[in-house]
Amino acid sequence: MSPRPATSSFVRMMRTALVALLAGAVLTGLSGCGIRIVEYEFSDDHAVAEKFTSVRARNGSGDVTIRYQQGLTETKIHRRVEHNKNNKPTGATHRVEGDALVLDACGDSCEVNYEVLVPSADIAVVGDVGSGDAVVEGLKSVEYQTGSGDIATLDIAGDVKVSTGSGDFRATRVGGTATADLGSGRIELNTVKGKVLAVTRSGDIDGSFLGGDVIADASSGRVELTLAEPRSVRVMSGSGDVNVRVPGGPYRVTGTSGSGEREVHVATDPNAPLELNLTTGSGEVRVFAI
Repeated sequence: MSPRPATSSFVRMMRTALVALLAGAVLTGLSGCGIRIVEYEFSDDHAVAEKFTSVRARNGSGDVTIRYQQGLTETKIHRRVEHNKNNKPTGATHRVEGDALVLDACGDSCEVNYEVLVPSADIAVVGDVGSGDAVVEGLKSVEYQTGSGDIATLDIAGDVKVSTGSGDFRATRVGGTATADLGSGRIELNTVKGKVLAVTRSGDIDGSFLGGDVIADASSGRVELTLAEPRSVRVMSGSGDVNVRVPGGPYRVTGTSGSGEREVHVATDPNAPLELNLTTGSGEVRVFAI
């Protein structure tokens, strides 16, 4: 039998090197695209006995849920941490600083997600994170911004103000004003007592049972609004239909449409104190009485 060619070992070595090179290239590419490779994960629970009047989320990246739960005597925190081999955080990543509970980050190549239950509804939430979804329920007020991620609020007694570069926003039952500024994403508002300012560069705006004046700006997307009380409305849509349902009247109806029909089915008066200023670049405008 003839001896095995020496080149076979060389070929195997080259194959191994090529696989390693490709794997490294894939990991580098994923990292360059903002995709983090997670190797390890753990969860734990903490209790906070100290009192505070606000929660500040600044965990860099990760989801945050903060809810009021009646009957609690202390704050409950469930933490889920995703990290690389050499970046496991030691100790807690939250702390009470003055009158605020701070939800902090866990370092490089590490992501921390928080689920927080608080014993008082009289708490304001302030968030400034790079990415991650947020849910806030049953609290005093919300001011939250994230580079990317969905934001949802429910049963907020006061004002809600949010901004996200990319992500949807949903607010249900807001006792004060609602302000939303989205780079791209849908805005959905339900039962807002105060004024509404809703802006999205790409996405639809839907609002129902709105009790205050409304300004809605959708660069690309439709706008659907239903008012609970006679109020002034200003809508701007670059491309997309605008449908507005209002009670009472008469209204002063103004605005222009580059292309698209305009239908007004409410009582109008050029001297009316309430104005419906509805402008579209491309899209139909319809106003209905309810």
